[in-house]
Amino acid sequence: MTIACTSTWEAVQNDVGGKIGTKRYNLWIKHTALKSIDEETAVVGVPNLFIQAWLEKKFRKHLEDSLRHVVGRHIALRFTVDGSLFRQMRLSQDEAGVTPLISRPKASAIRGSALNPRYTLKRFVVGECNRFACEMARTLARTKSRDLNPLFIYGPVGVGKTHLLQGFAAEYKGRHPSEGVTYVTCEQFVNQFVSSIQRGHADSFRSLYRNTDVLVVDDVQWLSGKKGSQQEFLHTFNALTSRDRLVVMAGDSYPREITATGAAVLDRLASGITARIDPPDYNTRLGIIRARAAELKRHVPEGVAQLLAKRLTKNVRELEGGLLKVLAFHSLLKKPLNERSAAEILRTERVAAGGRTTLETIVEAVAGHFGLSPQDITSKRRTRSLCLPRHVAMYLARRGTTYSLKEIGEHFGGRSHAAVLHAMSTTEKRTKSDPTLGETIRSLQDTLGLNETQ
Repeated sequence: MTIACTSTWEAVQNDVGGKIGTKRYNLWIKHTALKSIDEETAVVGVPNLFIQAWLEKKFRKHLEDSLRHVVGRHIALRFTVDGSLFRQMRLSQDEAGVTPLISRPKASAIRGSALNPRYTLKRFVVGECNRFACEMARTLARTKSRDLNPLFIYGPVGVGKTHLLQGFAAEYKGRHPSEGVTYVTCEQFVNQFVSSIQRGHADSFRSLYRNTDVLVVDDVQWLSGKKGSQQEFLHTFNALTSRDRLVVMAGDSYPREITATGAAVLDRLASGITARIDPPDYNTRLGIIRARAAELKRHVPEGVAQLLAKRLTKNVRELEGGLLKVLAFHSLLKKPLNERSAAEILRTERVAAGGRTTLETIVEAVAGHFGLSPQDITSKRRTRSLCLPRHVAMYLARRGTTYSLKEIGEHFGGRSHAAVLHAMSTTEKRTKSDPTLGETIRSLQDTLGLNETQ
């Protein structure tokens, strides 16, 4: 290291130290050194991989801004581990009586993306739709059982996958505080990987994700179509599980149904316990309404809770949003909160939100209720599992809108008007022998506002 490098980096350190404070400076910046510098890049030595990763994440911009201030132009930073700096850091810490900072410390908090403090296992309302997935997450957090590793939770949008994943991460960390837990969305994993390749910092990226005791990854379907990121995820997965580290994931589909994903990755995703979460059933929806009302310290009459549970069937987000709307309108309008006023609020919201109910809206509502994607219902596939949901959607479209038979048939995979008539006839017959289906259709009609003149 030249005299010029030494003086330049001392100026940078002084500038950064004045911005971030003495404590953080001593912990993260003090034991670094400028190894070399040219017109485009400055190579900075660091004591270990952990400090390197932390500088990348928290202090890169501070350091580059200060370096630009000192040398008068922008120069990109590249970090490299220097064993001599680690020895110097340990020596100075021993002399000062400070506990040394090692390369993989016992983290005091969950690393990666910030958790929503409301997403705890205690707040997760359990019903038949999610009982197995919740029990697997609770058991894994409590026992660290390798028999449940990896755990993959899947289901449609808005049914509580993220809540359960974050609740697991928080529960695990609370029970095993000395172990490292990393929570990240797959989108962030992919973006960070791409950025690390572009910046030439792939080693620090890998160190972050492969040196953890528990890796929790949400929205794994984000890997679809991203071959490079799939390979990196595969290597990370193998590195962790080969050392009996836990991997917990969530996605919107069963692992082998995630399209444009390599066979090796799909095999890993499905190699452990898979647990599906379905859209909440009536009793679970009612339990969610009661639980959220209690948290808000608001009295919700039983009739109103039942009305919300019957009408808002798509997912948990819609249900909680509906409750908040009803309570907000009740407070603003100063009217009694009863079934009639709640129904009027829901009706007003539907009219304000969309006017005429579209075929797309009907398909989305039906798909959400049956735990499918809209593309499943409008596809040309004739699998048995899609038959009933598709017939219900076509029945609602014909009975509740002014779309013609031809328009409806074309929207549902190019089917003929005869196919639409068959769907209506079949659905009407089934509702007479199946009261549950009749209740489902009435609930969807209420949710979509199809009892009104279109």
